[in-house]
Amino acid sequence: MFFIITIYPHVIAPLFNKFTELEDCPLKEKIQVLASKVEFPLTKLFKIDGSKRSAHSNAYFFGLGKNKRIVLFDTLLEHLEDEEILAVLCHELGHWQKSHIWKNMLNIFLQIFVLFYVYGFFVTNDDLFLSFGFEDKSIIVGITLFMRLYSPVSYVLQLLTFRLSRRYEYQADEYAVDFGYGKLLCSGLVKMFKENSGDLDPDELYAACHYTHPTFVERLNYIK
Repeated sequence: MFFIITIYPHVIAPLFNKFTELEDCPLKEKIQVLASKVEFPLTKLFKIDGSKRSAHSNAYFFGLGKNKRIVLFDTLLEHLEDEEILAVLCHELGHWQKSHIWKNMLNIFLQIFVLFYVYGFFVTNDDLFLSFGFEDKSIIVGITLFMRLYSPVSYVLQLLTFRLSRRYEYQADEYAVDFGYGKLLCSGLVKMFKENSGDLDPDELYAACHYTHPTFVERLNYIK
């Protein structure tokens, strides 16, 4: 997560996309006003040529401390109206305001702790080796047992992480709604999903097991 926040946007991302500072325009002024209103320490606004790889539209922010930067995909600027872009950004700012990034980092650290704790249990527990017919402890055998038996634990943790991620998305949507961007967020999402060619209403069980975001229909119903 720290790599994603610091190294990726400054070093890796510019290798694949061209970052240019957003020129002075009414949208830029509106974004600066919104950032000021929510006390977001915005220092720079960028747009990237995401259209050269796909029609996917997105917006995100990065940076630590008081050096935050917002990035807009050129596809977002092309297909959405200014006010709809502000609604999408308000959703992203909701993630920042509610500390979702740091909470996700804590979640990752907890999962890493569980991973090493369970690994230590598997490679040092004599009874576990005996229960599988191994009289002598072996690192290779311990790792094999760990990989096979940890798999269901990992899957449960993944389901819980997906559920938590979807909850954060709802909270960010609610944040945008509280700022009066509900209808604009809905219209913006409609255009984005149309361009992204996403599945509008997948199977509920499949979505629960594989999606980090609520489905399109679920989000619209929640916002409305």
